[in-house]
Amino acid sequence: MRFCFTVAAVFCSFSIAAQAEDISETDLRAHIEILASDDFGGRKPGTEGENKTLQYIATEWMQAGLVPATGSSSWYAPVALVDRTPLQQTVSFTRFKGEREKTIRIDEEQIILRSAMQSGRSTNVPIVHVGYGNQSADVLAEAVSTKLVFMFLRSPTGAEGFPSYRERKAKIIAAGAWGVISIASSETRFNRLARRYRGTSTSLDSEGQHAGLEGIMSKAVANKLLRKVGIDYEQLAKDASSEDFAPVETGVYADLSAETRVRSYQSHNVIGKIAGRKPGSGAVLFMGHWDHLGECRRAPDADRICNGAVDNASGIALLTEVAKRLVRAQPDRDIYFLATTAEESGLLGARAFVESPGVPLDDLVAVFNADTVALAPDGKLIAVVGRGETDLDPDIEKVAEAENREIDKTDKANVFLKRQDGYVFLEKDIPAFMITSAFSDQERLDSYLNSRYHDVRDELDEELLLGGAADDANFHVALGRYFGSTDSFPSKPSPISAGE
Repeated sequence: MRFCFTVAAVFCSFSIAAQAEDISETDLRAHIEILASDDFGGRKPGTEGENKTLQYIATEWMQAGLVPATGSSSWYAPVALVDRTPLQQTVSFTRFKGEREKTIRIDEEQIILRSAMQSGRSTNVPIVHVGYGNQSADVLAEAVSTKLVFMFLRSPTGAEGFPSYRERKAKIIAAGAWGVISIASSETRFNRLARRYRGTSTSLDSEGQHAGLEGIMSKAVANKLLRKVGIDYEQLAKDASSEDFAPVETGVYADLSAETRVRSYQSHNVIGKIAGRKPGSGAVLFMGHWDHLGECRRAPDADRICNGAVDNASGIALLTEVAKRLVRAQPDRDIYFLATTAEESGLLGARAFVESPGVPLDDLVAVFNADTVALAPDGKLIAVVGRGETDLDPDIEKVAEAENREIDKTDKANVFLKRQDGYVFLEKDIPAFMITSAFSDQERLDSYLNSRYHDVRDELDEELLLGGAADDANFHVALGRYFGSTDSFPSKPSPISAGE
């Protein structure tokens, strides 16, 4: 029996009601068995596996009592995607010595290019180095328009609150750069990125997303090019961390071309809603990504499908069962459920949603992301990804106390903050969390990440631990009841400002 001495009585009644309808391991397993089956082909966007996944989610959510929330009668919100696969390239760099043009010889294996369209080419384009690319839009527009830009990929060491690589690159492209080549900070990092760059890359297919040509370059090549024109690479990197660093005209020119296989297609988010009893009081959003990797191995391997049982059939199973319980709770606020596409390609479905949401983002009082939840035998200890990012922590602790859960106060799980869909909402100053027992045991999490993660072994078998997932699902019901009520949670919190 649960007693409520330290929590408001109104919330206590919600918690007890939720306990009477506990979500079980069996409930979750039934969904995972279908979503992670070979019949769904690994749930890769743009495949027949997507069609089956979308239909399954929409059917289950409709039967749970949700209604479509895309702004029409459809459950499916289109997300335009594009795949780009590098095919071939030519690379040549020159400098002027006196009046003579001199070729700078480099290892062409240390630079990898891909074009926005099927073919990209430019001759004698000047190169400007913007450091980390964190200058103002006006400074960048004057410095990079129609030019090829070099930029450091990683943020300066120890720089808190520094713009992400994605944000810095987007600003450079918006400033009119013809091309952007990012410099890897080490040989190991370049080799890891090169494997990804040489394969197919998926992104949102929208105007302004890409420069005419993009690429990555090793530190060794960048160092050689700059040295040939008298620029010290290490000193430039040091100077670039200063707030008043100005872009540098390098005096190097490039002749570049790239041939790229380009495939545009349409994927979808799934969006459902529980209508609240008090319109205009705000909304709560539960979300999780439905996509995985499809076939991730080639013949002669017999098993080639990455089924994604943990990542993230388990999260969709949680959302579906939580939806069933919260429909019966008749919340004050609207509660939305969002299943996103292309998370594995860079949180793309979530980014598409915040760019064109079916609900005003200012209405969202809290967002909860469910991802990779089936790793723990029980849910006594929970990790809160996003803890410390808003002033919502006391409310999360209040729900945890009422549900007899312990929060991991080390905040180690925040290392995953930018790797999960909830982060795109934090970027918009909307409180967002990923709360799960699966991330509360670092040793067990590392074991999964180093073995079954993104592999054919991530499937429904006897190793799948659903005790913690069931506890997490019931905790999300409690979160929905608490934040869906204007009595227990009357107002929207504010994000914590940088430096607080």
